[in-house]
Amino acid sequence: MRNIKLPGLRYSNLFRSLVVIDMITELTLWIVGGYANFETHELDQIIRFNFVESIFDVILLSSFKALILFVLISEIESACFKLAVSTANNIRNTQSVEVNSSTNISDSENLIETRTTTDLDSLRIIKKYLQLSLLILSLLPLIFISIKFGIVTNSFIKAKNNGQKTPMHVFYYSTLISEVVFCFFEFLFAILNWRFMRLFGKFICSKALSNEPEENDEKKKKVNIGRLISLSYPERYYISIAFVMLIISSFTNIVSPFFFGSVVDSAVNYPDLSEMNKYIFYLFIVYFLGSLASGLRSWLFEVSGQRVVARLRKSVFNSIVKEDIKFFDTNRTGELTSRISSDTQVLQSAVTTNMSMFARYLLQIIGSIIFMFSLEPSLTALLLGVIPVVSLLTVQYGRYLRKLKKKFQDELAASSVVAEEALSSMRTVRSFAAESKMSNEYEKNINKSFEIGKKLAVAQGGFMGFVGIITGSALALVLWYGGKLVHDKKISTGILASFLMYTLQVAMAFAFLSSVYGDFMQALGASQRIFELLDSQPSIKLNTGLIPDSDDNNFDGSILFENVEFSYPTRSDTKVLKNVSLKIEKGKTLALVGPSGGGKSTIFSLIERFYDPDSGQLKLGPNSIDLKLINTNWLHSKIALVSQEPVLFGGTIKENISFGLDQEVDTERIIEVAKLANAHEFINGFEKGYDTVVGERGIRLSGGQKQRIAIARALLIDPKLLLLDEATSALDSESEHLVQEAIERAMKDRTVCVIAHRLSTVRNADRVVVLENGQLVEQGTHDELCEMDGIYKRLVLRQLLTKETLSTQS
Repeated sequence: MRNIKLPGLRYSNLFRSLVVIDMITELTLWIVGGYANFETHELDQIIRFNFVESIFDVILLSSFKALILFVLISEIESACFKLAVSTANNIRNTQSVEVNSSTNISDSENLIETRTTTDLDSLRIIKKYLQLSLLILSLLPLIFISIKFGIVTNSFIKAKNNGQKTPMHVFYYSTLISEVVFCFFEFLFAILNWRFMRLFGKFICSKALSNEPEENDEKKKKVNIGRLISLSYPERYYISIAFVMLIISSFTNIVSPFFFGSVVDSAVNYPDLSEMNKYIFYLFIVYFLGSLASGLRSWLFEVSGQRVVARLRKSVFNSIVKEDIKFFDTNRTGELTSRISSDTQVLQSAVTTNMSMFARYLLQIIGSIIFMFSLEPSLTALLLGVIPVVSLLTVQYGRYLRKLKKKFQDELAASSVVAEEALSSMRTVRSFAAESKMSNEYEKNINKSFEIGKKLAVAQGGFMGFVGIITGSALALVLWYGGKLVHDKKISTGILASFLMYTLQVAMAFAFLSSVYGDFMQALGASQRIFELLDSQPSIKLNTGLIPDSDDNNFDGSILFENVEFSYPTRSDTKVLKNVSLKIEKGKTLALVGPSGGGKSTIFSLIERFYDPDSGQLKLGPNSIDLKLINTNWLHSKIALVSQEPVLFGGTIKENISFGLDQEVDTERIIEVAKLANAHEFINGFEKGYDTVVGERGIRLSGGQKQRIAIARALLIDPKLLLLDEATSALDSESEHLVQEAIERAMKDRTVCVIAHRLSTVRNADRVVVLENGQLVEQGTHDELCEMDGIYKRLVLRQLLTKETLSTQS
């Protein structure tokens, strides 16, 4: 499903804006009230909380309600979006079945439709419960705030009637009224949310079904901080709790200097220690709560980071393995493995821990500056003069780091390519004594990354040094001016002590914030290739398309080539196949022969749909279904390929033979196909038999043994069409004869297409096709082609002559 561009002005955005404005308004009014030095200061409202006199509970309610409602609104919109897209897909599947009903397509579409209906029901239930939660969580604050408003209003009336002082300042009372209004409108929005989300779903469904292309469909997605952070969206619940802990720990860091200053003033101004002990106790409680919240915050963000990287690595790997074969023609294995390992690791801290640090230091700066203004505005103004200089420098530093980090990761990937090629081909390296050559090549690439690393080190060191000088100078200036104010008795010693702690907090927060911003920019540079892999859309999509019936009316192993032309994407100017038309018939053996480079292996690649032809068609079965319409996974379950150079994986022999099947395979069946491939005898010769580990790429086996295991692997899936790319070339004469007999026995209800150069293989074929320079030049039986004075006859005579010469020499 292509990306659907959502309008900016929509109900969910209005709702989210309302709860954010609610939170900001209440916080601002509370802070302004404390700055205006009303009867109940912010800290007094916390330390000496009173339900009738304080509005700290209202501030907490507004803040946590905003966080919860914001997440719920986003979840409801996401659920509605998924539900609408799934509904559109269901409609498309139904239409596809109706359109293709004449082609005897199997009941798998009905199963898909049933499964989709189940998914739709699940999404509807999720959406229903989310909307119900939204309604309840917007109603409960309204009930609470209405009760508090009623009690406070009643106390106001009693105080007025008795001529007493009102328990709450009028400014805070107006703050309470504003929260009542906000809660009422949020509850009203929650009620209307049911209707507007239905309209939103209809809009998305119509967009998904629309055939009109989106304006931004063809545009390359931008890589920015927002998209980087979006990687952590699945961990939003962990991160939301972590952010609550972050707010608590940040708040304790912000208020602790205030209590520290109060301790100093109480020690200086009071004759006994009771007042100082009270503030020491408050300071201990603040530090205890802050440490507890900080530990939980760190744990939750670290767990989220590990989950993000694990999921990202799986997503990148899945994206890579689903790519076209032409993708692997142009991208080297070492570079891809570097993207999966090193590039994803760079993103781990950026999308979780650094996000936590960024929010933490930003809150610390804002909160500290607010308290600093309440302590001494003139000192605060002096400190704020440094902020624009550091901010501008940070932005430029971040841009420079982003470019350097991308280059650094590219050079690391290049060195990984050299290392992977050398280590995986060590026998070839050793046989040519090329160890020094490969070491020099690797060293050259590492040196390139080292040179960029040195630039990164200079940039980081220079930036941190400059920021340190600026902040140190500002701190010294604040200390001098603050000392002067204490000397002139304009502020107390405790206020100066608190202010200096706030100054240190702001300076350290700015330094760390700059570093975090730099880390974000580095992560952006490293993530560019990651997102390119994730955004890449292969032209041949896996596991999509039609699944024909399993009976022979739809696929019997026959393939028809009609005027096929093809050139490899890496050599688009060279035609490998030119107007090729041929038919592979059911139950017959077709042999492809001809000089190297004639296009024989390319025909196999097109049958396997590793590539699509430039022009012409490949048609499947007696119903002549276009190969492009067929589900690729189903196709590969019916066609087996044994290549000229078999590839085994580093597991056991049993695992390699059963590689083509997902489900558990009986050992008896594995032994049966091993016998057909003439492999059972040598496998039993190993100490562990079928549990013998073959090593990386089957390095512990001989070439003939690997070939026979590969044939057994192909036979195990019981294919309708068996493709043999010179499959017997690595076998000795006796093994070749036995395997050839096994293939002939397995040819019942099966079609075989073989690329062969040996006369013994070609002679037994039902039909022989000769390819030269991408063109079909001759075809017929072995005897028919021998009677013609053509390419095939010359190939046969050359092979006979070679055999006669060898026989004479021996």
